[in-house]
Amino acid sequence: MRTIFVTIFQGAEAKNILRTDIYKNLIADPEVRLVFLAGNQDRIDYYRKEFNAPNVAYEVAEMGRPGFWNRFFSNLKFALLNTETADLRREMILEETHNRRHYRISRLVNKIFARPLVRKIVRLLDYLLVRDQFFGALFDKYQPSLVFCAHLFDDQETQLLREAKRRGVKTIGFVNSWDKMTARGIMRLLPDQLIVFNELVKAEAMRYADMPAGKIIIAGIPQYDWHVNYQPLSKGEFFRKKNLDVSKKLVVYAPMGKTFSNSDWDIIDLLHDWMVDGQVRSAQLMVRFQPNDFFDEAEMQKRPWLIYDRPGIRFSKERGVDWDMSFDDIRGLTDTLANADLFICYASSMSVDAAVFDKPVINIDFEVRPKELMSKSPTYFYKMTHYAKAARTGGIRYPKSREEFLKDINDYLDNPKLDDLGRHKLVGEQCWKLDGRSSERIAKVILENL
Repeated sequence: MRTIFVTIFQGAEAKNILRTDIYKNLIADPEVRLVFLAGNQDRIDYYRKEFNAPNVAYEVAEMGRPGFWNRFFSNLKFALLNTETADLRREMILEETHNRRHYRISRLVNKIFARPLVRKIVRLLDYLLVRDQFFGALFDKYQPSLVFCAHLFDDQETQLLREAKRRGVKTIGFVNSWDKMTARGIMRLLPDQLIVFNELVKAEAMRYADMPAGKIIIAGIPQYDWHVNYQPLSKGEFFRKKNLDVSKKLVVYAPMGKTFSNSDWDIIDLLHDWMVDGQVRSAQLMVRFQPNDFFDEAEMQKRPWLIYDRPGIRFSKERGVDWDMSFDDIRGLTDTLANADLFICYASSMSVDAAVFDKPVINIDFEVRPKELMSKSPTYFYKMTHYAKAARTGGIRYPKSREEFLKDINDYLDNPKLDDLGRHKLVGEQCWKLDGRSSERIAKVILENL
């Protein structure tokens, strides 16, 4: 039996692997054993209830305290990434700390050393100097034939990759989000092969991770297979389920989340007021909160009229990677996308989800609370490297005032075909192929490497 280590440390990893046909295709071969590695026993107990088979095992893979060189290279990975997103994060840190000296030094180091040759040398030294061995016992126990890491920007998965390389075990990395290559620092070590969503991320992997083109496989977005293969509820069924008025159009607002914005409740109230007084004509509002964030129960109680979705389960009390979406949550997202008339959000992958269904998308580009710090001013996030590419397609509108915002809402509700060519371009660039077979392609790459 051949064994594959698969990481599910983060909610996005589980969503992309367990909740798509990647899992189904991998367990279909009884001669292949999957060992899922999670960060704690609670997560394992949770997933084991749903994803269990004779050829599936789970293990806690905890990383101990890293040594000096491990910490050194972990800190260095951010200095070696030169993107607009990295610059934006440095500006946010400066605004919060007022440490101008640190800001100048970090920018200087970045501009001098964020180069392919330097990264190549640093990766070699990282591999040679870091002697921490946190996962040797797991490799001894299972003797894996392949390690599949879906978040190689995390130090925990870097350590798995390091152990695999030292033992001559094949490795495959997967960039499971459109922003990670340009926002999370460099990949400290490179896998044998790298799977990405699209041509854009492939180009970023070559530029910022120095990954050879021949070792990068484009597969599409596995979670978007749901948008193709699942038959969503009809409008009547969906509106009845959500207690919506079938005679009115549906506007969905996807909040930024309190970690990055204090404006969400202001926007919700603004949209509600416009609909009540008729400035937004014959429409109703539904809010879809993020699965990885929390909202203020007290604020919710002030708005008994609010219709909302609160998808996901959160395993921690803070926003972050420790969450999961159930199959019902995922189906519910596709139902919402299929039956909404307009989506409103800040910088979010929801803009792409909506465009897949050719739904108009508005990204609010004015500050409701103009005196907030940059880290709490959601319009700053449009400057991020990955999101600027989405903006250039012309598939998203960016109103820069309340008046323009109101006009865009009514224009889209009156004529939903506005900017459809831009939305098609956005989908083409981000999804690569939207054929419902991305999961199948990824599983095939994994199995072929065995």
